[in-house]
Amino acid sequence: MSRTTVRARRSSRTPGALSLLLVLAAGPALAVECGDVITGHARLDRDLICTTDPALTVDGGSLDLGRFTVVCDHAPPMPSVGVLLEGSGARLRGGAITGCAVAVWVGGAGDHIVRGVTASASNQGVFVESDGNRLLHSHVLRGLDDAAVQVDGSDNRLNFNDVTGSSDQGFEINGNGNRIVGNRIGGVAEGVQLAGDGNHVVLNQIIGTTDRGVEVRAGAHVITFNLIADGAADGIALLDDGDGNRVSRNAIYGHPDQGLFVGTFDNTLERNRVLLNGVDVTDATPGCDDNLWRDNTFETSVSDDCVQ
Repeated sequence: MSRTTVRARRSSRTPGALSLLLVLAAGPALAVECGDVITGHARLDRDLICTTDPALTVDGGSLDLGRFTVVCDHAPPMPSVGVLLEGSGARLRGGAITGCAVAVWVGGAGDHIVRGVTASASNQGVFVESDGNRLLHSHVLRGLDDAAVQVDGSDNRLNFNDVTGSSDQGFEINGNGNRIVGNRIGGVAEGVQLAGDGNHVVLNQIIGTTDRGVEVRAGAHVITFNLIADGAADGIALLDDGDGNRVSRNAIYGHPDQGLFVGTFDNTLERNRVLLNGVDVTDATPGCDDNLWRDNTFETSVSDDCVQ
């Protein structure tokens, strides 16, 4: 496997000339080929059609896709990864990855940044295995057999992405302390599925899911300021071991089942606007148990007077 590495060399030039040399050295010096492990700075100068697995690896370096496309060209059902991020602090931006089982695998020690990437895959668009990463302003178009974006790591930031085209979840969150902020999610089965603990789902638009908008399966999370509309099941559902959640200031409209369903304990549900659903709000615990309902707007409920 070849290596694409760019480093600045020592020089006896004047400081001004040395600064210019360093700027020039920051650009790619070698053409990127399939199978490369990139440890410096590199930029694609053409589309790549790759049979290597992964197609490219960025190990602590940076890769600018240059608005070109990396294509995995494996005979199915052979699994394949488009771009694998390894080491710490790798950077990937500005192009497309398609034809792979997983378009972008975010591994290694973490602290990587993926920005402005279009990811299309047969299994998962983006898989985040490590901690402290950022997925920003990207388009995840397909993850047909699994979540479009799956996050097993913790303390990741998943902000301002467009996510669509999955027969499973838009975001499947299994780690802790992740922030899912400002995303547009649609054309998926389930918008956001939460396990782990302490995750924040904030300011997202979750429209037209074929299952639930947000489902909490375990842990305590913050779900606030989201627009969740026109799904085919519940808007938000707190299920299984998902106790101690804060659900506030969400707008939940147009679901044929429950707009907001609570089947767990010690939750705070306040200032949500829940209207035009099959049933707007439901608390399935006896007498709302220790759930706190406060200042919600709704028209229909099958629960006790403790829902308000």
